[in-house]
Amino acid sequence: MNSQNRRQNNRTLRAIRGVVKNVVAANAVAVALGLGSAGIAQAQGESNDPALQQRVNADEKIAPLGEKVVISEGHADLGPVYVNGKLNFMVRDDSQAPPVWRHIDDVVFAVSDKAISDNAVSDNAIQTLPEADELSFTGAKPGAKVWVVPQTEVAGVPWLGWTVQSPAVVDKSERGVNIAFGGHQGPGDFSLFLHDGGSSQPQQLWNSRLSGHQPMWVEADTHTHANWVFTEPGVHLVAVQFLLKEHSGLTTLHQNVIRFAVGDSTNPAQARAATFDDPWRTASTGAAEADGGAEHDGAAATEDTQSGSGVMWTFVGLVVFALILGVGSLVTLKRARARARREQRLDRQQG
Repeated sequence: MNSQNRRQNNRTLRAIRGVVKNVVAANAVAVALGLGSAGIAQAQGESNDPALQQRVNADEKIAPLGEKVVISEGHADLGPVYVNGKLNFMVRDDSQAPPVWRHIDDVVFAVSDKAISDNAVSDNAIQTLPEADELSFTGAKPGAKVWVVPQTEVAGVPWLGWTVQSPAVVDKSERGVNIAFGGHQGPGDFSLFLHDGGSSQPQQLWNSRLSGHQPMWVEADTHTHANWVFTEPGVHLVAVQFLLKEHSGLTTLHQNVIRFAVGDSTNPAQARAATFDDPWRTASTGAAEADGGAEHDGAAATEDTQSGSGVMWTFVGLVVFALILGVGSLVTLKRARARARREQRLDRQQG
């Protein structure tokens, strides 16, 4: 092999090693942000459940920012929707006809004592839940009372789920949306889980007793409800992070706080005035921010940081670039390997 061929092969091998590093780095960032599918909860309920069949129209009304409401019963969903071409995450208030999309910061969910479930089964229980030992992750002791926003609709209690059915979202989103747990502020513990009934085990989605931001993946054109469980009455704020990637490559991150006034003795005005003071959980900091279910002072969220900080937007942009680089690098890697093989064959032929 002559010196020119050796130099060329060395350059090719260096290129291959560089490409491999890029692919590994891009994949690592994707997993850290929950943009891939590995390790992410698939948050879909039974798609054939008649109660979950609904139609979301493109021309549904958007309530003006600042129109405050309290939802104490009836159907509502969290979800993405485009308003004047801009992606928002809002509450689709279906407790009235016709449905109205509302800004999350304008809504308080009032969870009355009708939602009390005594040891998971009582006359006032909103649904029949699994046996007590299967619910130990909620932090409630056997025989304790908990407040539940249920997976199935019950009169006198809010029925809160999430939807990715807005027509423009279905058309523009790449596959769906990542919804992550930003934290919980309030007395006692909070958990969110799915249960399909029968002998199946509950599927935990979020838990204030666990560390991390606990992302869940929601497919486009789906509608899901789960059990929102609070072990103590009072003001509860649940921080939520929404991440949606469009076919165009644009990735949008929104951070919102959902307000709950739990128990008859809790005034919804308290929940509306509360501010979320805890650090937001993220893929890298969630472990440091979970407190193992310790009791909070009940203060909670006020501002909807829908646009995010400049640093966050820069970080998300870098992640998207890394993912694009990773895909392109795989193609480059294949080409580099093929080129190296061709040059090796040529060297052997030349002796």
